[in-house]
Amino acid sequence: MEVYTERLVLRPFTRADRDDVHVYASDPAVCFFTDWGPNTDADTDEFIEEAVATGAPLNTAVSLAHDVLGASGVVPSGTVVGSVSAFGAERGPVDANPTARELGWVVRRDLWGQGIATEAVRGLVEALFADGVVREVHARCRPQNRASSRVMEHVGMTYVQTITKDKLIRGDWVDSHLYRLVITA
Repeated sequence: MEVYTERLVLRPFTRADRDDVHVYASDPAVCFFTDWGPNTDADTDEFIEEAVATGAPLNTAVSLAHDVLGASGVVPSGTVVGSVSAFGAERGPVDANPTARELGWVVRRDLWGQGIATEAVRGLVEALFADGVVREVHARCRPQNRASSRVMEHVGMTYVQTITKDKLIRGDWVDSHLYRLVITA
């Protein structure tokens, strides 16, 4: 599966993406709200092998279609700057619906605030809905993660509820805000 948006290409990961992935996956600021990372070299190697094996949309690389100016300079076309993923029932009871997918995403820090995450999530949502099987997408974020809440709102998801003690992350139980988008036609 490849999805093209104005500035991005969503595509399966390859082993050649390893160094690009490690830029964001090893960054403590990028991983602050995730349930993984920051990655060691071995963690990133393991992720790449798993991503290559499982493929998109479970793990989808977000690659730049054109050069983009980031906070640290120009990021060249073809660079993998993040990931966007669609998970099914393997993520737990909130995902029991076979026509639903839970989304997750991450973007490298020097490109924050440029709409990259919103564009990637929107592209994946449109591709998922186009197949006719997926009728609902949802995502969760920590209540303090306002940036992810905004991404969900920008793609049309609405807040559903706060799930108390939703996930065990780095030894602490954390709450999540759940957002959902359902197509009816």
